[in-house]
Amino acid sequence: MILTVNVSNSNILLGAYQDDKQCFCSSMHTNLLKSADEYAVQFGSVLSLYGAQPEDISGVILSCVVPSMLACIRKALNHLYTGRIYVAGPGLKTGLSIRTDDPSQLGSELVCSAIAVLADYPPPCVIISMDTAVSITALDNRGALRGGAILPGVKIGVEALCARTAQLPQIDLSAPACGVLGTNSSASMQAGAIFGTASMLDGMIDRFAQALGGTPTCVASGELAPVILPHCLHKIYYRENLVLDGLYRLYQKNTK
Repeated sequence: MILTVNVSNSNILLGAYQDDKQCFCSSMHTNLLKSADEYAVQFGSVLSLYGAQPEDISGVILSCVVPSMLACIRKALNHLYTGRIYVAGPGLKTGLSIRTDDPSQLGSELVCSAIAVLADYPPPCVIISMDTAVSITALDNRGALRGGAILPGVKIGVEALCARTAQLPQIDLSAPACGVLGTNSSASMQAGAIFGTASMLDGMIDRFAQALGGTPTCVASGELAPVILPHCLHKIYYRENLVLDGLYRLYQKNTK
């Protein structure tokens, strides 16, 4: 069993793969205050929940975009598995052509997403990651990663709006029943957050298509993607575990 771990600013995803199939996936909140031992206990509990044991692990690969947590998570994983823990980043073979100014600045989760997308979809592609930030990445018709855009995430926008205004309430991130024409403050904020983000994605896809010189295949992942995508005009495929799928393929590329 290959254990894949994706540490983002908001969540930690833990996934296991056996014979090219995902056995399970679990999500937990990222907590900078937890110790390695606490994470080890939590990871072990997830394994137990799905009927697995540390002895079942034959390999581990990790992606971490929170530098201050890398050592902690590696130590936690070492409690479960004593072999080499592969870390997505410089030094691993990706098979991906990265055509940016400084490839070392590219987040490992974006590289993993690109690997997973190219395995299942024809280029050119637009990859959308909707987590704390919204990252949009372009793959050209040869599958080369050409660059992208980073925008504030939906939650960040709503939190900033509430913090900087005196009378606007906290809201649930769901589409209002009244549609785009909000009939009260909460509904108007929901319309802006949901339909505004959907329109932003549609507009960015149009601009990316123009830059790529063709109609791209669009693939999205992230906690809020299922909330936003139904309101987009473009066809966007949703992949819940895109980064974990890419991590598993990256592990295979570096162990075979």
